[in-house]
Amino acid sequence: MSKSTKRVPNPTYESARQEERDWLLDLEHQQAAEQLCHHLWDKRDMIAALVAYHLALEKEDSCTVLPTEHWICGGFNICIPVEVTMQGGPTNRLIFRCPRPHKLAEDRYPGTINEKIGCEAATYVWMQEHCSTVRIPHLYAFGFLDGDHFTHIERRPFLHRTLRRLCRWAYSWLGLPLLSNYVRDSAAPSIGTAYFLLEYLDPTVGQMLSLTWARYKNDPVRRTRLYRGLAHVMLSLARVPQSVIGSYQFNALDSTIRLTNRPLICSTIIMENSDTPRTIHNTYQDVGRFTSDMLTMHDNYLLHQPHAVRDADDAQERFAIRTLLRAVSHHFTNPCQDGPYLLQLTDMHQSNLFVDEEWNVTGVIDLEWICSLPVEMLSVPYWLTDCSIDSIIGEDYNEFERAHEEFLVVMDQELGNIGSEHNIRVTETMRQTWLSGGTWFWACIRSLNGWLFVFDDHILPRFSNKQTSDLKQVSALWQRNIDSVIMQKIHDEEEYLGKLRNRLGEDTRQRQ
Repeated sequence: MSKSTKRVPNPTYESARQEERDWLLDLEHQQAAEQLCHHLWDKRDMIAALVAYHLALEKEDSCTVLPTEHWICGGFNICIPVEVTMQGGPTNRLIFRCPRPHKLAEDRYPGTINEKIGCEAATYVWMQEHCSTVRIPHLYAFGFLDGDHFTHIERRPFLHRTLRRLCRWAYSWLGLPLLSNYVRDSAAPSIGTAYFLLEYLDPTVGQMLSLTWARYKNDPVRRTRLYRGLAHVMLSLARVPQSVIGSYQFNALDSTIRLTNRPLICSTIIMENSDTPRTIHNTYQDVGRFTSDMLTMHDNYLLHQPHAVRDADDAQERFAIRTLLRAVSHHFTNPCQDGPYLLQLTDMHQSNLFVDEEWNVTGVIDLEWICSLPVEMLSVPYWLTDCSIDSIIGEDYNEFERAHEEFLVVMDQELGNIGSEHNIRVTETMRQTWLSGGTWFWACIRSLNGWLFVFDDHILPRFSNKQTSDLKQVSALWQRNIDSVIMQKIHDEEEYLGKLRNRLGEDTRQRQ
């Protein structure tokens, strides 16, 4: 959520062809984001009217959508600042956040936007109920793509609020699903897009960790405070056991939440948005099937991504790694494990965390990819030592190993402040997963492209002193008729490079 809506300069052809990312798709997304911004700006009066309705503003109050230079274009959403001034009162800022349909595979898989909205809304509800000590933005209202609107009960009359409190108590006493504080609002004006209306976390709360990361990342005192805050967030989410692998979903029929959605992981959506066939459909009772399906999803991504390989040798190496990852998976997982599972942040980074000047964690934003997952997937954030997941080698590995243990020591201390409703030894499991190499296996499951190097650097050496290049013959076991698969992938790459050359060449000529 840290990028502005300004156009990012295109790369040169030579630099783009060397990157793992699909630049053709990125350029399409950039153009689609600009069109979406124009579309939303044209609807600014409707957005202001909708915000005013949800906040029950009077005619004398004002509600203004700020110009597009103040908007923030994140990976999956566009955040629109809205300023509200009540008569005789101060001006408050809110965030009207809309999903980017072109980043969510909505055209290929209709309903994905509603799925994402429902999962994130359910996460807000769950955290409001179970993580009261973790500061998150207040969710005032939200709306689905099909026109269903929901508003927080605080905006309703006293009698309605009292009745909802009684209903929530009754649901809890009867053991029914958690009834949220959000009520359907059929009178809300429609604007033709899904949305969240969120509290804006201003400087009195803190600022994004990313803004002071470079300045203070080597300060041991601030780092310890950050570790404590991160550990508190992770343990607060993980303190309640979950019955299945999946994501919570908001039920629009009765405003309850249930753990009934497939695990909505960030990398899953990215792959599906790259024309990868959908592999993850439902929740999972056991780790084995979940692991197998995640590996299959990566296989399908490799088959369908046009810029997946560079040449025949590269194709064989990548196919060999995919084959070997599945072959060694049983060393790092318990296929028969059937829970309990723990809620986890799967896309936590420096721009999702708010801190004060001393690096005490003061808030968490962007709750869209929180899932119930195997406890072994709970890990120390790889970015704590300023490295990407695929560059933790040599001295950087030693530095990360020290940070890893420092973090777990702080997490051990924080465990005493958070009452768990299960007997899972979280930090002990995290240490065992680190020592066994399971941390790197699960990184390969989560990562879009990092598995290429993580396998060679951290997994293969546990079984063999050979390099992947020495094991290319294993690639023959990845798919039937592997030679034709390799030929097709080389053809895909040549076609991709031709389109990339034409596209970037055109952009270069236009700038001259």
